[in-house]
Parts: sequence; C-alpha cells; structure tokens
Amino acid sequence: MMHLKSILTAVIGTALVAVSCCQEQQTPRAKHVIFIGLDALSGVGIQRAATPNFNYMIENGAISLHTRVARETSSSQNWMCMVSGAPIEMTGVTDNGWEYETRMIEPAAHNAKGMFPTVFDVIKTQRPEAKVYGFYEWQGQIRMYDMDSFDYSEKCQDGETTLKKAFAKYMEDQPELLFVSVDATDHAGHSHGHESMGYMNCISMCDSIIGDFVKELESKGMMKDAVIIITGDHGGIRFGHGGDNMSELEVPVLMYGKGVTKGKVMEHANMIYDNAATIAGLLGVTLPEECRGKFIMQAFEPRTETAYVPIPFAQPYRGVASEVTLTADLEGAEIYYTTDGTTPTVNSTKYTGPIKVESNIFLKSITYKNGQYSDVAENTFYAKAPEGEAPIEFKLYRNYTSEVLPDFTKFGRASATGYVSNFTLNELPINDNEDDFAVIFSSNLIIKESGKYRFLLGSDDGSKLIIDNKVIIDNDGSHTYKEKMGVVELCAGEHIIKIEYFEDCDGQMLNLAYGLDGNALFPINVTELKK
Repeated sequence: MMHLKSILTAVIGTALVAVSCCQEQQTPRAKHVIFIGLDALSGVGIQRAATPNFNYMIENGAISLHTRVARETSSSQNWMCMVSGAPIEMTGVTDNGWEYETRMIEPAAHNAKGMFPTVFDVIKTQRPEAKVYGFYEWQGQIRMYDMDSFDYSEKCQDGETTLKKAFAKYMEDQPELLFVSVDATDHAGHSHGHESMGYMNCISMCDSIIGDFVKELESKGMMKDAVIIITGDHGGIRFGHGGDNMSELEVPVLMYGKGVTKGKVMEHANMIYDNAATIAGLLGVTLPEECRGKFIMQAFEPRTETAYVPIPFAQPYRGVASEVTLTADLEGAEIYYTTDGTTPTVNSTKYTGPIKVESNIFLKSITYKNGQYSDVAENTFYAKAPEGEAPIEFKLYRNYTSEVLPDFTKFGRASATGYVSNFTLNELPINDNEDDFAVIFSSNLIIKESGKYRFLLGSDDGSKLIIDNKVIIDNDGSHTYKEKMGVVELCAGEHIIKIEYFEDCDGQMLNLAYGLDGNALFPINVTELKK
C-alpha cells in the first residue's frame, strides 16, 4: 500500500508532465525564423520615422514598443543578451570593452569556444541539420559568438548591403534561421542625432528594403511557415546612448508571420533576452538552464482592443525655436497637444499648423485615431530673448580635455563670452559635434513665491547647478545624457543661479527645468531671470 506522500508525489509529477506536454504543444512553431536587429532602433524611433512597410507588418502582426534592454544601454552586452537569452550576469559580456581573454565575469555556461552559448550554438547542437546564416555590419559582434555555429556568415560594408545580401541569400537557400545585424541606424544616431531626419531616414531606408523582401516572400508563398522578428539592441538620445533615459532603455519588437496575431499590441514589457527564447521556441530547441529569457507568447495571444498609434514627431525636436511642426506616421490621425505640463486628450488643443514658441514651453502631444491614443511625446522648446535682453551671462572655454568639471576660478581668459536667453547649449558659438569645452552660465533667478522648489538638471557630459553658492545638483563626470533632481527652499526675491558644464566627447546636451514641489517642471523663462 502506497503512503499518502508517495501518492501525492505521483499525482503532482503526473500533473507537471501533463502541464509540460500541454505547454510544449501550445508553443507556436515555424520552419524558418528571420531575425533582424537594427542597432539603436528605439521604441520611439520606429514610431517617428516614415515606415509604411513596418506599419503594414504591425497591422498584420504584433508589436511591443516597451521591450527593455540591459544596462548600460550599449551594444556589446545587449547584442549578447539578445542572441543568448541570458542577462549580462550570466553571459559575462559586460560592456563594449569586453574581450574573452580579459573577461572579469566567467560565463555561467560554455559553448565549444568557452563563451556563453548563443541560440546559434543551440540550434546547431540540437538540430545539426538546420541551416544558420548570419550577415552583420559591425565587426565587434563576432568576438562574442562562436562563428563556427554559422553555416554561412558574411560581414558587409553598410546597412543597405547587409540587408540586400542577407535577403538574396535567404531566397537562394532558405536557411532555418537568418540573422541580420545592421549598424547603419546606430551610425545615423551618432552622426545626426537620434531625433534628426538623418536618423529617421535611415530607419525608412531599412523599412523599404525589408518591405520589398516581405512582399517577395509573400508573393512566393514563403511566409506560411516563417516568422520575422525585428528589434534593436538599445535606443538613443541626442547623439549618444549608454544612460537610463527611456529613449535609450526601450526598443521595439515587431513580429510578423506564421501564427502571429494580427494587430496585436503587446501591453506587457518584454526583456531583450526574450528574443533568443522566442527564436528557440519557434524552431523547437531548448536554451540552457542558465538563460532567463521567456517565449514572447503575447504575440500569439488573442488581440485586445488596444491598437497601434504612433507618437507625434516634432521638428525641430528641441532647443531654441520660433515655431514647431508636428506630424504622425498614421494616415487619418489627429494630433492634440498641451504646453502647460498636463497630459493631452481630445479635449486639448488640436494641432492644425505650426505652434508658435513665444516663451519657453514644455510641449506634450498625442496622436489619436478611432478612439485610440498614442503614448505621450514630450519636447522642450526655448524662445530667444529680443536683441540685447538676454539675461544669462556665459563664459566658454575651448580645449578643455578632462573627464570632470574644472575649477572655473583657475581659468584665464575665456574663448568666448556673451549673453544667452536659456540654460542650454543652443545659443553658444559652438557646433553640434564640437568636443572638449567647458562653460559656466550665471544669472539671477527671480522667485515670486517662497517655498520648496524642485530642479531637474540633465546633461551630456557633466554639470552642476549652484544657487546662492550652494551646489543643489551634482551631475559631474564624463557620461551620456543623465538627469538628476535636487530640492531647495527658496524665499521670494532674487537668487544667484549658476550652471557649470563640460563636454568631453560623443554628444552634447544641457537641460534645466524647475517648479514648486508637487507641480510640473518647466524651463526657466527669460522673464524669470535678471542680469
């Protein structure tokens, strides 16, 4: 006679097997997976750019706009997370300076080369008959992978060539997995800015080539057993990435093909390493136990009422402007906006033409169509004071080559001096890509109501906010765009306000906003300052 414990153990074991078998049967399968990574494709970038083909795939497939990447938001660790299904603590690939020979963290699992296994290794181990092809633009990727896992691989000279060669080879051989890594989008972000038309046009170029490929696959009936996955390794802000801004942390995952729910908007956030788990699941292989990625089942679940509505795109994106235009990559959509810090709705101001910037504004806008709202787009714009009335004195020092703020009292004659309207870099006599300089801004802030004030200081690279000779925010150091908050009690009257800033390399940005504690934060207007 069996003991009760033995009976329960047998019953539970049987139940677990049944559940496991049930889950196995329910996991969607495909004969082919086409996995396309566009470096620095952010969740907001795919929405702002003109992408008629991506829009078609979203309408007939599934989209996640809020998939999180690993910190820090740079390429090496995130590509590795993406193709391994594991976080950096498991892979040991920690940053862009990583090399296997000088690794600090030992991989939690090992492939034939001693590195953490990728989905490429897993497929070749568990399904040796399956063909795995790889096309890539960035040479730095191959130091992280066992390239012997690819039946065919090729480095290409640019993004357009990478996509076209990869797709031509797929049409010729139809491998079970095609991996395509495009670096051109990252180059565009660094060269032109992640909010620029140059970056958007690069995304549009990828959209066009991928769209032609999808049309060819469909015309030949080759999408019936295939799933396409398009994503990015990180996003970006201004000219760089590596920080914790949501534009850097969130990337899209677009899925299209066999079994993918048409028009599905994934409302729960995924992680970047869920991509490898999804590829593995679709192709019927199992990742190592050390992986943490989950199959993206949301893409195959029934559609909800939520529809894809892309956020508006403002031009110019930020800075000093006399007027701002808003567009949305969705035919027949309407745009609504506010400038007072409140969240816009259909009861807010409807966009009908360029918005005049007569004073500093914090613009919030949404796209609306058929009862559906987009996420909120946020942009800060500054008005320029009339000639001779700019209230902020600046002293600019070129050829400053340190990674921390200088002692400005030790400097000699400044390279340039003058007055500007706002605590930004836009009115300084510098170009967008200039490096190695430091600047100090000084003015008097007029406080009309005594109370506790919150200040937000964002910069790339280092900065400090000083009020009445007291450091309120210390955002020093060489880093990508990073924001810090400070709180201070201020009585009504004038207060000396200073901002120290330096630019090291790879992008420049400075942003200041403030408000009474509990209220929305706005940029300081000219009328709130005095020479």
